[in-house]
Amino acid sequence: MIMGHEDPDSKEFVHILVKDYLRFALEGSQSAPASNTVAETLRRSGSFLQRYEQKFKKYICRLNVGSIEEAKRAFPILMSEIYSDGTDNWGRLVTLYAFCGVLVRHLKSKGIPEEELIEDIAQCVAQHTWTHKAAWIKENGGWEKGFVEYFRQKSPRFSYAKIAAITGIVAACSFVIYQN
Repeated sequence: MIMGHEDPDSKEFVHILVKDYLRFALEGSQSAPASNTVAETLRRSGSFLQRYEQKFKKYICRLNVGSIEEAKRAFPILMSEIYSDGTDNWGRLVTLYAFCGVLVRHLKSKGIPEEELIEDIAQCVAQHTWTHKAAWIKENGGWEKGFVEYFRQKSPRFSYAKIAAITGIVAACSFVIYQN
């Protein structure tokens, strides 16, 4: 689905953004070009985190996520752990989306139809983002200014944010895995 004139502060914008990223995670270079700078920035920053795909896959397998329903059940637990210290940042949000990109590839390998998979996971992630992170996103410049500016290619924060994001999600995943 192509992003049109949705308000970047709307739930619909987040839903379409997540769907675009998940499709990109599945199709890679075969996917259609990003329709705006927010989608392009998410693709670029999420792609950087794909180098941790094996770690993400390990967590997915340990959590025994083999269906959309299992993913939906595991998602709130994972999110509460990622944000358990109460710290929000753009890196953690991108890490969440990158993790979901690996998750959709994993679930597709289980034979789940791509369209159903993308729609269901995107709904879940967009709902979480909208419900729990919309105010923080707006307070931090929104998608078009705050997010894009934070991940500008030449920004020194670009690599530091990603390193911090990986640390947060790896710690959260480890906690969840070893508690189960």
